[in-house]
Amino acid sequence: MELSYIKNEIDTSQTRLVSFKGNTIRFDLAIISSPLFHPNHLVIDLNTNKYSKIQKDTLQKENFVEHAFQYNEMEAEDFRTYIKPLLSDVKNTGT
Repeated sequence: MELSYIKNEIDTSQTRLVSFKGNTIRFDLAIISSPLFHPNHLVIDLNTNKYSKIQKDTLQKENFVEHAFQYNEMEAEDFRTYIKPLLSDVKNTGT
């Protein structure tokens, strides 16, 4: 039987691993940048296995972070504080 894939591509990506201690919990995150996700970055919480495509604009959407990562308000605020400058530093090679 021949397998039929909808999409089967190899992509070059950049992964940044970052850990920090917020006011309530420790965060261990992987931030993946790729032309495939541009202008978003794929952010994975390595402690909870929750992930979401994020860009700086989506960080400020009401309850976006709380819902995507199932953080309470304090955890979400810590996440926003630490991740916002990192999204600026990560070079996304998309156009």
